[in-house]
Amino acid sequence: MVTGNFVALDVGTLTTMLQQWQQCLTAIALNQSYSIAGRSYTRADLESASEMVAELSYALKFNNGGLVRTVYSDMSCQSR
Repeated sequence: MVTGNFVALDVGTLTTMLQQWQQCLTAIALNQSYSIAGRSYTRADLESASEMVAELSYALKFNNGGLVRTVYSDMSCQSR
Protein backbone atom coordinates (compact mmCIF):
# COMPACT_ATOMS: atom_id res chain seq x y z
CA MET A 1 0.00 0.00 0.00
CA VAL A 2 1.40 3.36 -1.05
CA THR A 3 1.44 5.93 1.76
CA GLY A 4 2.52 9.07 -0.10
CA ASN A 5 5.42 9.78 2.27
CA PHE A 6 7.53 11.42 -0.42
CA VAL A 7 5.03 13.79 -2.08
CA ALA A 8 6.67 16.81 -0.38
CA LEU A 9 9.96 16.27 -2.24
CA ASP A 10 10.72 18.16 -5.42
CA VAL A 11 10.55 16.46 -8.82
CA GLY A 12 14.33 16.51 -9.35
CA THR A 13 15.01 14.75 -6.07
CA LEU A 14 12.24 12.23 -6.70
CA THR A 15 13.56 11.48 -10.19
CA THR A 16 17.10 10.89 -8.89
CA MET A 17 15.89 8.71 -6.03
CA LEU A 18 13.63 6.69 -8.33
CA GLN A 19 16.50 6.02 -10.73
CA GLN A 20 18.72 4.85 -7.86
CA TRP A 21 16.05 2.51 -6.49
CA GLN A 22 15.35 1.12 -9.97
CA GLN A 23 19.07 0.35 -10.28
CA CYS A 24 18.84 -1.35 -6.90
CA LEU A 25 15.94 -3.52 -8.10
CA THR A 26 17.88 -4.49 -11.22
CA ALA A 27 20.94 -5.49 -9.18
CA ILE A 28 18.83 -7.51 -6.77
CA ALA A 29 17.07 -9.25 -9.68
CA LEU A 30 20.49 -10.25 -11.03
CA ASN A 31 21.30 -11.75 -7.62
CA GLN A 32 23.72 -9.00 -6.70
CA SER A 33 23.85 -6.65 -3.77
CA TYR A 34 23.41 -2.89 -4.02
CA SER A 35 24.20 -0.01 -1.64
CA ILE A 36 22.35 3.26 -1.13
CA ALA A 37 23.33 5.72 1.62
CA GLY A 38 25.63 3.23 3.30
CA ARG A 39 23.05 0.45 3.54
CA SER A 40 23.40 -2.74 1.48
CA TYR A 41 20.43 -4.53 -0.09
CA THR A 42 20.37 -8.11 -1.31
CA ARG A 43 17.84 -10.43 -2.92
CA ALA A 44 16.06 -10.82 0.42
CA ASP A 45 15.27 -7.07 0.30
CA LEU A 46 13.44 -7.26 -3.03
CA GLU A 47 10.06 -6.49 -1.45
CA SER A 48 11.28 -3.40 0.43
CA ALA A 49 13.07 -2.09 -2.67
CA SER A 50 9.90 -2.64 -4.72
CA GLU A 51 7.90 -0.71 -2.13
CA MET A 52 10.33 2.21 -2.35
CA VAL A 53 9.99 2.28 -6.15
CA ALA A 54 6.19 2.30 -5.78
CA GLU A 55 6.32 5.14 -3.21
CA LEU A 56 8.66 7.26 -5.32
CA SER A 57 6.69 6.60 -8.51
CA TYR A 58 3.49 7.66 -6.75
CA ALA A 59 5.09 10.85 -5.41
CA LEU A 60 6.51 11.71 -8.84
CA LYS A 61 3.11 11.24 -10.51
CA PHE A 62 1.43 13.23 -7.74
CA ASN A 63 3.89 16.14 -8.11
CA ASN A 64 3.56 16.13 -11.90
CA GLY A 65 -0.22 16.48 -11.59
CA GLY A 66 -0.92 12.92 -12.66
CA LEU A 67 -2.69 12.03 -9.43
CA VAL A 68 -5.21 13.89 -7.36
CA ARG A 69 -5.68 13.06 -3.71
CA THR A 70 -9.34 13.25 -2.70
CA VAL A 71 -10.52 13.28 0.88
CA TYR A 72 -14.15 12.53 1.69
CA SER A 73 -15.88 13.43 4.91
CA ASP A 74 -19.04 11.86 6.28
CA MET A 75 -21.09 14.74 7.67
CA SER A 76 -24.19 12.71 8.40
CA CYS A 77 -25.49 12.85 11.94
CA GLN A 78 -26.71 9.70 13.53
CA SER A 79 -28.62 9.87 16.77
CA ARG A 80 -28.31 7.11 19.28
